[in-house]
Amino acid sequence: RRMKARAPPPPNQPSAANKIHSEHKSPAESAVISDQNLASMKENMINRSVDFTVILPSGVEQKSTVQGSKAVMDLLVDLCSQYHLNPSQHSLELKSSGTQQPLNYKPNTLIGALDVQTVLLKEKVPEEKTRRPLPRVPEKSVRLVVNYLKTQKTVVRVSPEVPLHNIIPAICEKCEVSQEHVVLLRDGITGEELELTKSLEELGIKELYAWDRKREPSRNASVSHDAIEKEKTRLLGLFQADRRSSKGFSTAPNSPLVNSRSSSLASSLSLGNISGMPANPEVKKRRAPPPPVVTPTL
Repeated sequence: RRMKARAPPPPNQPSAANKIHSEHKSPAESAVISDQNLASMKENMINRSVDFTVILPSGVEQKSTVQGSKAVMDLLVDLCSQYHLNPSQHSLELKSSGTQQPLNYKPNTLIGALDVQTVLLKEKVPEEKTRRPLPRVPEKSVRLVVNYLKTQKTVVRVSPEVPLHNIIPAICEKCEVSQEHVVLLRDGITGEELELTKSLEELGIKELYAWDRKREPSRNASVSHDAIEKEKTRLLGLFQADRRSSKGFSTAPNSPLVNSRSSSLASSLSLGNISGMPANPEVKKRRAPPPPVVTPTL
């Protein structure tokens, strides 16, 4: 009888010798050994005393020693208490012994886990105040009346506390006048030029005249044509009224002129009758004047 050949072992199955060898160097055992070493190292670091130099906000240096098991936040509180500072307004900057570069840490990081040589106790700069803009105070402003181009008038709201040269752009924009040709006058009659370095409050004015040197012939330009015509009309009306009143007095029956004329006539007639002398031939020949015609005053 023929016997079957034994099947070969699986290709992935390691030999017994290799299995024993691999068991001696298993990753699990290596990890356990490294963890134990790390834990012992941490324990040694935590239990040790850490000496460092403290630099206060004033620049004074102090030597200090703490246990490595103290957290950074606790160290901040202890130092602020020792030097009478507010912990909420200060922070710690830790520098290593080798590079003197700032170390990264969390508030609960233990001092022993860091290679600390210098501790800077620094005052915090309030970030909110630097980032947040200051509340804007509303600027004080007044209504300034601006006369321009003889008959034009407008109102511009400007600050009364700034020099006049600061408000010229607003005046020119509203009046459509070029800044190169504008001159600010107290009024258009006197032509007094205002000092541009002074403010409206300093000058004590709420109205001015913007004189356009290019479009207006003279500074005395604020007396408008309409105002002149109104003044002429007013004076003419007064003159006509005066003429009417004087004419009415001359024709009225009770006027002094008529009374004096009638009294002189009566005296001449009565004189002739009393003396028996003939009256003045001129008086006899001249007819009596017609009765005066009274013209009604309109």
